[in-house]
Parts: sequence; C-alpha cells; structure tokens
Amino acid sequence: MISDDDEPMGGNDDNSAEESPGGEEGDDENVASQQVQRKKGKRRAKVSSSSVAQSRHLHSCIVKLIVQSVTPNYAEPWRRKAQSSSAGTGFLVEGRRIVTNAHVVRRCTHVRARKSSSPVMFSCTVEWMSIPLDLAVLSVNDEDDFFGVDACETNSQNHLSLCRVLPRLEENVTCVGFPRGGQQISVTRGVVSRVDVNSHGVLRIQIDAAINPGNSGGPVFDERGRVVGVASSHLKGGSNIGYIIPVEVLTLFLSMCEDGLEASAIERSALNALAGPRDAERNVLVEMEGPPKMVPGVAGIGCQVQTLESKALRKRLGLMDEHGGGVRVSGIWSPLPQMMKGPSDGMNSSDSDDSFGVQIDDVLLSIDGVEVGQDGTIPLSELRQYERIGKSYLITRKRVGNEVELGMLRSGKPLTMKAVLRPSRYLCPVFDSFDAHPSYVVCGGCVFVPLSWPWISSYKKQSGFPSFNSVSSLPAHEDEQIIVLSKVLADEVNVGYHLKKWLILRNVNGKKPKNIRDLVRKIVEGGSDGAQNIEFRLYLICQEHNEQVICLDMDECKASEARILKQHMIASWCSDDAIPEEMKTTGADKMITLLENLTS
Repeated sequence: MISDDDEPMGGNDDNSAEESPGGEEGDDENVASQQVQRKKGKRRAKVSSSSVAQSRHLHSCIVKLIVQSVTPNYAEPWRRKAQSSSAGTGFLVEGRRIVTNAHVVRRCTHVRARKSSSPVMFSCTVEWMSIPLDLAVLSVNDEDDFFGVDACETNSQNHLSLCRVLPRLEENVTCVGFPRGGQQISVTRGVVSRVDVNSHGVLRIQIDAAINPGNSGGPVFDERGRVVGVASSHLKGGSNIGYIIPVEVLTLFLSMCEDGLEASAIERSALNALAGPRDAERNVLVEMEGPPKMVPGVAGIGCQVQTLESKALRKRLGLMDEHGGGVRVSGIWSPLPQMMKGPSDGMNSSDSDDSFGVQIDDVLLSIDGVEVGQDGTIPLSELRQYERIGKSYLITRKRVGNEVELGMLRSGKPLTMKAVLRPSRYLCPVFDSFDAHPSYVVCGGCVFVPLSWPWISSYKKQSGFPSFNSVSSLPAHEDEQIIVLSKVLADEVNVGYHLKKWLILRNVNGKKPKNIRDLVRKIVEGGSDGAQNIEFRLYLICQEHNEQVICLDMDECKASEARILKQHMIASWCSDDAIPEEMKTTGADKMITLLENLTS
C-alpha cells in the first residue's frame, strides 16, 4: 500500500499536463488533478508540521542528568570508593518534577540537569526514591529559570503525558534518552516483546528497542507520544532485550510520594536505626543533610507457594479438578501475615483462634477474586485473558498496608481471608542504601560484617567464594542478622588466622550474637568481665559440622587495636550504627577506651 508521502509530486504532474491532448475536457482534467495534488500537499504539510511540533514538545521535556556519586566499599566498609561521574536521562512530569531511575542518582553527592533544547545545567535535589522499584523524583533548585517564570505547573506543555493503559504485544514504542556514544539526544525504536514480572514480582515490560548505558531513566513513548514506561535496564549477553518500568508502577510510586508515605525504620535497617556521620564534638549520631526520602518497599503477603501440577498432590490436598487452579502454601514468613476473617470464612465458632490464618498445606485459589493457576500464574487483565503473568503482580501493584482478599482451601473446605500487605524483608538485605548498609566491627584484626547482597557482590567474582543462596532468600526475623567474618587484617595478634574469611559467626565466648550491635555487646562483655581470651566459633556456609575457632588474647587485642586501625586507616573499631545505645558515650570509637569507661 502506498502512502500519501509516496505519491509523485510537482514535476510529474506538469509533464502529464503538457502531454495531454488540448481541448476543454483535457484542461478540466488537468485542473482537477492539480487541485487534488495541492490538497494532498497541504495535508502532508499539515501532518508533517504537527509531527514536528509534537516531537519538539516531547524532546523539550527530556533532560540529561550529570551525576557525581560516592559509593560505599562493602569489602572495606570503613571507607568509600573514589568519586565517580555518570550520565543518565530523566523527563518532566506534572508538578515541576523530574522522574528518573533510582540507580542513576543513588548515593549521589551532586546532580545537574539540562533540557535537551538548552545548553544550561541546573542543580537538582533528589526528593524521593524507591530502590526496589528503581524510581526517583528530583526537583530543580532554581525552578523559575529552568521552567520559566510564567510557566504554569499544570500546563501540559511543561510535562509529558502518561498512558494509563498497559501497551499490547507488538505495539510500536520509541525510546529516547542520552546514551553513550554522543552528547545529544538519541532515538531508538522497537516493539513490546513481553509483559512479565521481575525477580521481586514487580510488573515490567520487555522491548527490543536498544537501551544502553545513559538511557536509564528516559521515557519510552507509544505512537501517540504518550509515556508508556521508563527505560531501566538491558539483559547482558542478550540481543535487543531491554526492560522498562510501566506507567502503572510509576503511578504507584508517585502516589506514595504525593501522600508522603515513607518506609518504616525496621524496613530500612534490622537495627531500627540508620548509620549517620558522627559529630566528633558531641559524640552523637546526627542526621544526614538532605537525604532523599524512601517510600516503602515491595508489598507481600508473607507466604511462599508450590505449584500444583501433580495430580496426586492435588488430590491429596482436596482438589478434585485435575485441570483446575490453585497453589500450595509451602512456607510462612515471620512476622505472620496479618489476617482478618472474610465474609464467608467457612469456619464455625468452635474453631480455635490458632486455626485462623494461613497455614502450611493450605491451597491458595484466588487473590481478590482472580483465580490462581496451578502454575502460579493469573490472566494479565480481563481484556487480555490470553496473556498470563505471575500471581505476585496482584500483590505488588498495591501499597504496603492495603488489603487483599485470599480465597483458600483447607482440608477440602473453602475459606476466605483478608491479608494486610507488608513489606518483604529478607534476612540478607538486598538493596544498598535502602535495607543494606556498610556496617562493621574490627576485633583483633578480624573484620565482621552483616551478610547482605552488596557485600556478596563485592566478593562473588573471587575464586573460592561460597554461595550464600541457601540463606540469602530467608525471611527476616525482627532485628536478626547473619554475621560473617569478611577478612582478617594480618597482625601479630592474629597469627594463624590470616587466611580465614567468608565464614559465618556462630557464637562469641559461647553466646550467639543476634546482630552486629549485639556482637559489640558480646565483645565488650568479654573484655570487661576479666576474661583472658575471646573466642569466635565460625563455619563455612553449608558446612555447619566443620567448625572453625579463632581464639585471641584479650589483652593483646586491646594493645593491637590502635596499631591495626592506623595501618589500615580505619577511624573507628566499629561503624556508628553498630554501637548500642547504652554505649554511645565518650570514647566509644575506641574499644579500649570504651572498655575502660565501662569497667570504671
């Protein structure tokens, strides 16, 4: 099919007119033909002008971000890595704000932005962030100069419009941003390849348009110029496999920011306190200046499930339909899901309170009335029943604190329960600067840290590094942490243990520390009660029976402290957040001084 743009223009029409026979009839035909061509030309010019204007508006709302950041060094948590500079993309949304990816501005010290149509850079402040959702909102410090004094916040010319409808498969999309390889704006095109959920159960869209470093945080448009997603990442080693964050997730994030919904202290740290810089004169923890606020993490119901494709297992659990839906509850996280009885719970008054709530071997049949398939999937939507997606989508699309209705089956009896969504917390924290922090304790040259994914990432490429997968996905229990021996700083006091590393701490002088702060208590107690030695018992992951022992002389540990800290340029024997509240006294940054104060 030939479009209007492929129609012959100008010269061909004139030649046809000259070759046509003379006479009134021929002249009338020529005139009519010329009029048709002029109308088509005007229509093409109008369409072209409109397209150029739309493209100009879209590009004017896209900004380039220049970010300076300083990231922590989890292998040596007492220091930070060298300052680095990177570039990313953002775009303007309603309310004079800039949206980008959280990984673009995480741990930033300074952010500047410029519009694609302007050479001037403006300083920005990161206001809100969600590292699990990989989204952030920035404000421009000098809004009037950046947007214009007379610009109205609600003026559609000052921001991009969001498409509330999930794009369909094979729908054309355009990715715009500032990737590597040049300084100006770049445009790539492709189609929607897949709609799926990521490893955390959050909705994501796969596209085949190129997403390269620098594209992160940029908008992805549909054919009508509406934003359908935020460019986020690409699959390493894959061919044209890029991922974008759908507008549905962006809208959830922006609504939490607008309502001022912040993550709880326990969600941010198992210690219920965040590390901050120490005020040397007052010896107290002070708040960081201008940190971005964090919205709650990904919502969950606190249950793990097993697919029910086995006919025998389905019959064993009371499911008579071999081809029906349902998944088995295989694990319950702590704290237990907060349950409320539904309108038809199927339980009589004689049932005890202990029988209420999700239990092992229950069958999850539906979530908010949507049937869960035996493979753990659900229809994407009512209008797209032929597409299926992981059941977690029905949970993660809601805020923490919202309710969901669960249709259950227990011993062949149907139940209806309501669960209050809670943030998913893991025994091994996942995200740096959200639930993972570079905490540490140094005792006799032995460096102890809480297990976290950022710490694992700093060592996982080294030969012989063990896999912590068996414990990394376990649910968190209140303020419990797994403490590991990261390394031993070689010194005379620890001869014989120099090669010990990557071991899980079992106990200190026979007492198991609950977390890194409790470890400090155990060390101080061992030094203040007159004990001659301090003994650490450790084991390698998945080799609990093979116990390793590190025994140090307490007096030698005290004497070597200043020497070891000076050799490795360590300011304090433990991080600020590892010091228990009752020990935050003068000299707490030196173990020997702390012990002397407690003894006296």
